[in-house]
Amino acid sequence: MKQLISATLSEEAATIYNNWEKQQKSKILSELIVKEESHRLQIHALQTMRGKAHSVISQAMIQIKLKEGLTPLVKRMNDMLIGTIHYQYWDES
Repeated sequence: MKQLISATLSEEAATIYNNWEKQQKSKILSELIVKEESHRLQIHALQTMRGKAHSVISQAMIQIKLKEGLTPLVKRMNDMLIGTIHYQYWDES
């Protein structure tokens, strides 16, 4: 299915678009839309996977800490979680 679209482009995008070969603009634009959608889906999948990995690291870290205390491995794992909701604010003294 083909569809005619109308779009308002930024100056930078319009300059790039206008420099494309005349008979290739639709083909190039179609390829970019398909590639961008693929990239968007990959980014979403990676973000989801990263969130799940943080959760698993956190659970494993807590299990190790409960059994062995605050080991160097637990500290390294916790450092990997800085900036996430899984980071643990333990008293390390």
